[in-house]
Amino acid sequence: MVTSTVPATTTKTRAPHQACPRCAASMILIYDEPECLQCGYADYTYTPPTPIGPKSLMSSARRDVVRYSGDSRNLSDTLVYRQLQKGRNKAVYDVTCPFCESNMEQSSLSGKRREIREVRYRCPQGHRISLVPKRDGNMGWK
Repeated sequence: MVTSTVPATTTKTRAPHQACPRCAASMILIYDEPECLQCGYADYTYTPPTPIGPKSLMSSARRDVVRYSGDSRNLSDTLVYRQLQKGRNKAVYDVTCPFCESNMEQSSLSGKRREIREVRYRCPQGHRISLVPKRDGNMGWK
């Protein structure tokens, strides 16, 4: 009769700090599999847990805060939030309206002032804003 040195209840997600099935010593994680330093047993069925963090640009997108850069003193404390979203075939920003908190859609420019890298947005209630680059490299809204 042949006995197996591997227990029948091995799982693929066994923690690396468990006891060795051969000698009951503690196992440590060496490279990708837990190994016993006392007898040399290695658990090749162990699969390291996968991190649950962001895996792509879309899932790691964060919410940016854009400050007002116009001339009105009443709007100086009003903020616009934007977040990177996946569009049809490119990444676009999802902008929140500073007045009614609804999502805004990007609208086209009129063709004038192309030298200014301005992006215009419009919400369903009719509010319009423009995101413009400031001199310090950040974005501002008007």
